[in-house]
Amino acid sequence: MELTLDERHAIIKILSRKYSLSSKKQKSYLVDELVYLSGFNRTYATRVLRQYAINPQRPKSVKRSGRTTIYGDDVKKALEKIWVIMDYICGKRLAPFLPEIISKLESFNEIEFSLSVKEKLMRISASSIDRLLKDAKRKLGRKGYSTTRHGKYYLIDQIPIKTFAEWDHTVPGFVQVDLVAHNGGNTYGGFLSTLNATDVSTVWTTCTLVRDKTQFQMLKAFIKMKSSFPFPLKGFHSDNGAEFINETIVAFKEKYQLEFTRGRAYKKNDNPHIEQKNYTIVRRNTGYLRYDKPEHAEILRELYHNLNLYVNYFQPIMILLEKHRKGAKAIRKYDYPKTPYQRLIESKEIDKKTKQKEKAIYETLNPADLKRKINECQNRLIHLAAPLRAPNEIVKVRRKKMVTHTMSPKERNHNLNNPNPFLERQKFEELRRAAKLIWEQRK
Repeated sequence: MELTLDERHAIIKILSRKYSLSSKKQKSYLVDELVYLSGFNRTYATRVLRQYAINPQRPKSVKRSGRTTIYGDDVKKALEKIWVIMDYICGKRLAPFLPEIISKLESFNEIEFSLSVKEKLMRISASSIDRLLKDAKRKLGRKGYSTTRHGKYYLIDQIPIKTFAEWDHTVPGFVQVDLVAHNGGNTYGGFLSTLNATDVSTVWTTCTLVRDKTQFQMLKAFIKMKSSFPFPLKGFHSDNGAEFINETIVAFKEKYQLEFTRGRAYKKNDNPHIEQKNYTIVRRNTGYLRYDKPEHAEILRELYHNLNLYVNYFQPIMILLEKHRKGAKAIRKYDYPKTPYQRLIESKEIDKKTKQKEKAIYETLNPADLKRKINECQNRLIHLAAPLRAPNEIVKVRRKKMVTHTMSPKERNHNLNNPNPFLERQKFEELRRAAKLIWEQRK
């Protein structure tokens, strides 16, 4: 039968008197007796007897000893503010960039920290950042369908294949491109798309709005995409979709003497850089809603103007250097986190005139202001989100595949390593609309 709390303290009081006057061997017997009677851990029992003998009037509960707190609430609040401005990136990417972003934000009077807080932020490690932001990440939280269709077969054979293993040594100017559809899960009717392009060497990424997938609109998007990079375009790499494999795009590459390559069919790893950016840049900032109105296009153009500046100048990226397996575990080694702007400045392939131009642009940019403008555009998009359109014809519903997960549904919905604040704001807006509709029906 277990002892009550009062009974335990009575035993501790009696044994502690003997403990302070006993020899080392007798103390060991007293500790054994207390462990047997109370069920305490031996180390805890020793500490209780020693402290109770020194101060019998102390509280019954003994404070557990441990490491002193280095980063208090003031550091945590300051770190959360910077983390939000930096678009919720992980600690490994944020830690090396903290000195520069703090200096940049202070120059625009966006933050004001005490000297002690600033010194702690300058030396904080990546693991400490992730630990301090753990609660904030928990507060953050439908994917779409693929719209890729095969290009013309007589053109596919003319475009060479480039696999994932051929991108290790690439100079600035060779980009991977892909089209992201904003159809809200329904591919019927017209909807807007985004031409996403990323340079493999510098990771410089641009998003260009496309009104539809016709050859004329794709050509306009490619011309705009080509002029949006700070360095000359030398070639581009795409999948096998008909929006890329057509006469117009082939004529575009011949006119500007560009290298045009493609990946293998159904092999997404041949386009690894752009497939990653489709989510981290496009989907994380536009979600999976349907955009098919002129109002949506106007907001998306404004969003991409600010997003391209924000991502390329203030988002540090880690590039995978090597990957090898040790048993069942894959070990990856990354380079030092740097923004695309920093990689461009350090590149020996970029001329001095381009670097000076980019430095002048960087000096005028305020990351906190860019982030506010991006959030404002996102809120307007959520407010004007178009509802899903009903299919125009009967569609045969395919049986869903059985998918097994190693994580529980709660863990999948609250993945701390991949927060998506846009989807969280979207959920709140949908709940607000539903509540408003119910209230109007009751009236």
